Amino acid sequence: MAIHKTEGIILTSANWSESSQTITLFTPDRGKIALNVKGSRRLAGKRGRPLRFARLEFSCYLRPGSETGYLSDVEPVEVFLFEREGQLGRLVFASAAVELLNNLLIAHDPQPSGYQITLSFLRMTDHLDKNRLPGLFAGYILRLISLLGFRPNLAGCGLCGRSMSAENESADSPPLMFSAERGALVCDDCRRSLVQTDELLPLPAELHERMLRLMASSLEESSRIRISLTDLNTLMGLVTSLLRYHAGTTRPMKSLDFLDKLARAAKTYGG
Repeated sequence: MAIHKTEGIILTSANWSESSQTITLFTPDRGKIALNVKGSRRLAGKRGRPLRFARLEFSCYLRPGSETGYLSDVEPVEVFLFEREGQLGRLVFASAAVELLNNLLIAHDPQPSGYQITLSFLRMTDHLDKNRLPGLFAGYILRLISLLGFRPNLAGCGLCGRSMSAENESADSPPLMFSAERGALVCDDCRRSLVQTDELLPLPAELHERMLRLMASSLEESSRIRISLTDLNTLMGLVTSLLRYHAGTTRPMKSLDFLDKLARAAKTYGG
């Protein structure tokens, strides 16, 4: 087995003995990889401790043609502690991000752009004011799924191509509906003409306008777009339905349960 040096972020870990575990990492050059780590649960393991929510530099042995390998050594070079005000919210958003990554990434499929925006997201989650976290998270999720090939079409009808931009909406316009099957909005005329429709999800006009802005924004710009946690829950419901249909992600995201709890306490986050 050849030794390989790289960096990565831990997505999941699973114990398989009293002192050892298997960790799954997101790396810029190898994509998603799984490594067995002997002695990782000991406080003074000679290989170092693979910390969650950290950028790790490490060496590993990889078997040709195998999806798993062995960790040789590891060193945390950037640790995200989330100790500023709103620590619970910071942990929830970070956890939801890595959980979604683990569900979407394919083993040994490099995603260098996705890796870099994930690092930027974790850094900003660590230090931004807590009121900017919902916009940051929404912008990151929309940017990530776009990079991975699941960008939703929010500008036009997925059937007839009719423009459905924010400037065409008015107070008396019918509610917007999103089709997870088509990955796009469906205009009112096409919706009425369908004999048997797939599941259509309502998309409030105000949230539609914000999502269009988020998809055209950097993470820094996204963090300045105000979005309530209630609207963020609606957005994530749309995203998870889209991914369930097109990416086959059927496992429920545990982190979103916590997001729902945060939405119920939205006053804490100014939402």
